[in-house]
Amino acid sequence: MKFKSYYWAIIAAAVVLALALALPFFVFRDSGDQSNPHSGDNLSNVQSEAADYAPQIEAFQDLIKVNPNDALAVAGLGDVYMQSGRYADASDQYARAVAISPGESVYYSRLGDSEFALGMVDVALRDLQTGITINPKDQEILLYIGSIYAQTGRTTEARQIWQKAYDINSNTRYGHVAQQLIAEQDNPQSGQSGTTQP
Repeated sequence: MKFKSYYWAIIAAAVVLALALALPFFVFRDSGDQSNPHSGDNLSNVQSEAADYAPQIEAFQDLIKVNPNDALAVAGLGDVYMQSGRYADASDQYARAVAISPGESVYYSRLGDSEFALGMVDVALRDLQTGITINPKDQEILLYIGSIYAQTGRTTEARQIWQKAYDINSNTRYGHVAQQLIAEQDNPQSGQSGTTQP
């Protein structure tokens, strides 16, 4: 089966978009309803845009048909589902990626994000903790864990986790985000004018 060359461009665009959207989407989501962290209007808008993701979904599905054990393609499909608001489908794909490559913390990170989007807080924390056990210096996972703590009222623990993420490397974008989250927690008025919405 010959792979169409334009699929690579779609896949590359999807991966870049997924990485660019993943952290702000999770870290700065509205902390209103804990059972579903997205408002009904927001979810409806995202789902109505799902048709725009059809070529990307098809491209990843074609990659997976060629190699069902391609964890990167499976997780890429999960990223597209996550972006399009199909959180259950995203979670299924990330769980497959974890099964294929259980030693990769990044797949636990994405799985935890999707589970939290589904309102499965305890399950999300369990999978994120597994990811941090695999790679204790994964700043992204630490930020996710801290954000879940903050959104569930465990602010002291959130600050400790964000500090740990910052201490690992303050010069990365994750280090900068950790610093911003700590500052906003220390001075809630400063977060009023910042971008805390997705």
